Amino acid sequence: MLSYIVLITGFFLLVKGADFLVDGESSIAQRLHISELVIGLTVVAFGTSSPELFVNIVASLQGSTAIAIGNIIGSNIANICHILGVSGILVPIIIDPEKVKKELYWMMIVSILFWIFGFGGIINHLEGVVLFAGIIAFSINMIRNSLKERKNIKIEKSFTSESERLQKLPVQFKFSIYFLMTICGILILMLGSEWLIESATNIARTLGVSEVVIGLSLVAFGTSLPELATAIIAIIRKESEILLGNIVGSNIVNILFVGGSISTIFMAPMKHRIIAIDLPIMLGVSLVLVIIVHILKKISRLTGLLLFAIYIFYLLYIFLTQD
Repeated sequence: MLSYIVLITGFFLLVKGADFLVDGESSIAQRLHISELVIGLTVVAFGTSSPELFVNIVASLQGSTAIAIGNIIGSNIANICHILGVSGILVPIIIDPEKVKKELYWMMIVSILFWIFGFGGIINHLEGVVLFAGIIAFSINMIRNSLKERKNIKIEKSFTSESERLQKLPVQFKFSIYFLMTICGILILMLGSEWLIESATNIARTLGVSEVVIGLSLVAFGTSLPELATAIIAIIRKESEILLGNIVGSNIVNILFVGGSISTIFMAPMKHRIIAIDLPIMLGVSLVLVIIVHILKKISRLTGLLLFAIYIFYLLYIFLTQD
């Protein structure tokens, strides 16, 4: 009974954390003349991927590396099929391919690299360092893009999202408030994710589910909930660039930052089913997203429904074929 109470509390914290995070980062983006897409690809992506990093480090310290690797792969699948699927069902999303095409290429390249590194049955320390170096290169690239965009993005004199009292404060105080909101959002997301994952994992283990399946499904679903909560808040506020940027950025961060950190410190063993089945599925849905962006240029309700259906079938498959 306690596990279910903790589960519900975790959901609540995720929603509130996402609310703070989107508020803080979108206000900072406006003030710094940085596009919401760049912020979504960096600040929000790192923030919503922090539960994956925390959970994977804890899992690896406890010797449950199967959960850690399954979490990375399952989260990336969930981000595309579950998060974008649900978002598209709620509100059709118009996409400008030119704004996100380079980041989509990044996502495909690092996904393929992650798969290749796993062929030997383990991602060793050196390969982990290569992955971690990738996130440094990606972050530098995003910073350069943001500096270029500052010249082209106009900042409004007033913000409708600011309260009348907040508008009267000095700029320095406003930045401090927005920064604290962003940090609080990330911390609340981490706490909510921890509670949700711990309770979900305990429930799953009592039902006799394997660690690989727990990582691919329940833990992956739990750690992708910050992205879902952030996506819903972004939809409500009509900030679709944050939504797509967050999904693509989170998938890149999951592999390079989370996967790179775990592999550098602990090394990451890969089971045969991960290499033969789950990683190819992750690559497949990533390719589907590239096709949607470049050809359809929108996620309609039908496309969202199809993405969500793929995720449901994937969950059924991994539960039915667990070791």
